[in-house]
Amino acid sequence: MIAKKMKLSIAVTAMAASVLMTTPAAAAEKKNENSASKKVSAYEKKAVADINSNTTLNIRKKGSLDAKIVGKMKKGNIAVVLEKGQAWSKIKSGDVTGYVKNDYLVFGEDVEQFAEKNVQKVAKVQTETLRVRQKASTDSDIIALVSEDDKLKVKNQNEEWAKVKVDGKTGYVSKDYANVTYKFGKAKSMKQIRAEEQKKREEQAAKEAAARAAQETSTASEAETSSAGSSSNSGTSSSGTKSVSSTKGSATGSRIASYAQQFVGNPYRYGGNSLTNGIDCSGFTQQIYAKFGYGISRTSSSQAGNGVSVSTSSLQPGDLVFYGNGGGINHVALYIGGGQVVHASNSAPYPKGGIKISSVNYRTPVCARRIL
Repeated sequence: MIAKKMKLSIAVTAMAASVLMTTPAAAAEKKNENSASKKVSAYEKKAVADINSNTTLNIRKKGSLDAKIVGKMKKGNIAVVLEKGQAWSKIKSGDVTGYVKNDYLVFGEDVEQFAEKNVQKVAKVQTETLRVRQKASTDSDIIALVSEDDKLKVKNQNEEWAKVKVDGKTGYVSKDYANVTYKFGKAKSMKQIRAEEQKKREEQAAKEAAARAAQETSTASEAETSSAGSSSNSGTSSSGTKSVSSTKGSATGSRIASYAQQFVGNPYRYGGNSLTNGIDCSGFTQQIYAKFGYGISRTSSSQAGNGVSVSTSSLQPGDLVFYGNGGGINHVALYIGGGQVVHASNSAPYPKGGIKISSVNYRTPVCARRIL
């Protein structure tokens, strides 16, 4: 009896030792399995539009080709899969919820492989001002400056640096201050699409109107100069006329710059038009100039065609300064003198965002225009 008890005790002890020995390894294996599962599930319940680049994918109100189109996706646009069916899936992308045929979607773990070949990578700047260097080294020359939330096209990358394109130049940014992700994009509703089309028509009309106004101003100026030159007893030369005009414009520019600064600290809002409750960069400059009776376009890219071109080394208060990220103009600011601009920045709380004052070179200016 005693011998049996001793054998049982030895067996229990051995089993306990075995459990203690194997538990950490089993836990580690389970942890590794969970990590692998998390990696695979990065695009779980996600889908990406797989269509030709020159076409769009219809999102319908119901899972039928006869159903109303409520939005559209472009190649590489991403969506959350709400319900996956055999032929149609209910998805949500951007502000659009509806149904898309499965034939034109890439699902789940296949998204990563699709994105690697078909979706542009971008480096989103995570600091207020980031230096773009000629080579992948902090000792290399600075070729440009970019600002927070700018998205730069990535041509290549390693663990520390991303090779990007900025203002037509190729350089490097440190990945310590920029997050590299895929630029999937999201669907647009039919309402958004119609609004954008209307906006384009209005911008085109504004450009044509500005061109006509510039032509009329030029013709009138030439006539005035000719008249002044032919009047021997007027005591005013053509150069004198231009000097008076320049002085008047400079004085107005200073008043505009002073007026604009009173809104510093107010919030930024994309598409907004309120100087006190929320406004974006081009809305800010448009509203400021409207106060003084000048009509300019609504977007930063179209404002870059208003007025006359001036060198960024010859800026006067009131001039508009434009910035870009390689894909065209994407920001505008108002020069206030002393090497500074006032502008509606991003949606972060002031002083990081909102309407604020920055150095004119807080990022590299692309061009400048004089409205006065």
